Amino acid sequence: MRWMKGKGIWLFFLCTGILLATAMSSLASVDLKIRLENGRRSDWTDGIQTPTVTVNYSEENPDWNKPEDEWKPGKKITGSIRVSGNYQTSDCTVYGGKLISVRAENGETVIRFSYIPVAKLECPERAGWSDNTKTKASWKKVPFASRYQVVLYKEGGIWLKSLTTSSTSVDLMEYLDDGNKYYYTVKAIVKNSSEDDYLKEGDTMTSDDSVVQEIGDNKGIWINNEKGKRYRAEDGEYVKNSWKMITGDWYYFDQDGYAVTGWLELLDKWYYMGNDSKLKKDWQQIGETWYYFNTDGDMATGWIQPQPGKWYYLNADGSMATNTTVEGIYKLNSNGLWES
Repeated sequence: MRWMKGKGIWLFFLCTGILLATAMSSLASVDLKIRLENGRRSDWTDGIQTPTVTVNYSEENPDWNKPEDEWKPGKKITGSIRVSGNYQTSDCTVYGGKLISVRAENGETVIRFSYIPVAKLECPERAGWSDNTKTKASWKKVPFASRYQVVLYKEGGIWLKSLTTSSTSVDLMEYLDDGNKYYYTVKAIVKNSSEDDYLKEGDTMTSDDSVVQEIGDNKGIWINNEKGKRYRAEDGEYVKNSWKMITGDWYYFDQDGYAVTGWLELLDKWYYMGNDSKLKKDWQQIGETWYYFNTDGDMATGWIQPQPGKWYYLNADGSMATNTTVEGIYKLNSNGLWES
């Protein structure tokens, strides 16, 4: 009986040891499944997608080698997590990234992995027209975007032209006709299929202004020779002795049909045509002297207020008065501004 009792105790400890060993062996053989999930591509929102990292479905907070605001789509980053237990490379599987290293020490394991950030390109914040004639479409740059798709419409939703550009502006003059109204849409797109894995095109922005100012004639051709340049209209006739708006700018042609440059006097008014023969407006520095030209292009004289609260005085010849007192009362500084 004593022998049986001792044997029973021995068997009890033996079985317990086997069970513990089995349990420990089972724990050590548990695989770690590390998942880096950023949702489905169809669900991406604007900007960089930060992945949710889980280990066997338990969410972790990795240490990344770069702050998230420095991530760039398609540029690999590395992250690391620390788990309890001793694991080897064969025990770890990474989904949505790549395993770099597994290092076990003092009952913990540090697992390093790589991840390639993905992003949905943002919608341009603003889309409008950047020139006075409203023929040049422009918009604000979208982070990470290298190409944009622009679609031009005539008022009423009539499609005219689709084009792509790597710039944040494009001149649409050649697609416009005088007197019509136009608008366009723009969106950031991927450069090519090589970016499809980590970039998604953005949403569309519509231009904030559908009004196109008068653009004049854009169907004729310029003829240049040693005397200057002439403009042959669509009917084959050269423009002479008259003003002509061409692709949004005003020109004056003399009796021989040449576009005038420099100062021009007509009907007791003075105008200034630049070296490109275009009529100049607003402030212009000619030589070392400043002049101001009204919205019609004629030279201003006397007091002007081009901006609220800012007064200037222009002499009879149009030159801006500086460092002087006008009418014995009004003191002008070196910039021509009246110091009230």
